[in-house]
Amino acid sequence: MADKKLTRKEKRDQKFANRELKSFSGIYPYFRLLWSPRTAKVSWKFLHTVTKSYLGTQFLEKWGFYHIPIVKVDSPLDKKIPFTPSKVYIYMDFINLFLRPLTMLIRRFGLKKAAPICNAWFSSATKVYSEASRMYHHSLSTTERPLYKENFHFRVIHAFDPHLLCVPSLHIALIALTEVFFKREFKNIGLSDAECFQKNTELYNEAIEIAESVLYMKQHSVNCIPAALYMITKLFPSLFSPNDATNFINDMFLSTELIKPEDVSSIKEYISFMYERYLLEGVAADDWRDPVIRWIDSYDWKAEEEKFNQKENAGGEKNV
Repeated sequence: MADKKLTRKEKRDQKFANRELKSFSGIYPYFRLLWSPRTAKVSWKFLHTVTKSYLGTQFLEKWGFYHIPIVKVDSPLDKKIPFTPSKVYIYMDFINLFLRPLTMLIRRFGLKKAAPICNAWFSSATKVYSEASRMYHHSLSTTERPLYKENFHFRVIHAFDPHLLCVPSLHIALIALTEVFFKREFKNIGLSDAECFQKNTELYNEAIEIAESVLYMKQHSVNCIPAALYMITKLFPSLFSPNDATNFINDMFLSTELIKPEDVSSIKEYISFMYERYLLEGVAADDWRDPVIRWIDSYDWKAEEEKFNQKENAGGEKNV
């Protein structure tokens, strides 16, 4: 009896089901989505928004066309996290984090079936950039960043990122959204429970690594993380819940040997405290930005550093 001939879907399932997301291209979507009538409009709108809201805002300020207040948002806790240049490769992978799942879906199910998911993703990501831009037009924010240009990746970062969009962190906002968005879409499109678990776990673990890398790279302060998680909770409440944010924070730095355990606890407690503060203050707010604006308008990094040093010194005296 002849073997049953596999359908196209079965062949695709067999070919792609067990592949890690990291094995898929992060370049492929540029060639498919930007030029397909099914996805071009949404994809080009996303690129336009990124150019305007991310690059445009920073460089227009840098070149003197904008005069938006710039707030220094460093936290004393940032000094507990060592500058670690080797994390640059993880940091630079954050765009691929959401492009690779799109590649997998297109190649696995075809563009016709994957297009609504691709459009939904880029519409959501466009919303993130647009809403973050509203915050940046109230206050730009920056942190101390080492002038380190020892390899190509760092030279690219310093050339294209004037480092004025810290609160909220777009890196953190996008990776948090990526994880929950694709968790929903993998299930909706019909991946098996086992495959969903495998791909969700991979995506989540990489998201956590990228979140850690923004602090190791000194691209952000611990102050930048809670505002980003809060923004995603407010913009996508059915996708990213306070429980999701709590888990995200708690899962950071679980296996690090670069930061002392007591410092890891202090960092995560502070991020959690600030996230919960924004959440509580934002309940009655007409605009999600209100509690973040109140915080950034009153933040004094020098005063925070003095208080922190006094507390550290008092603790040291007790232990003598």
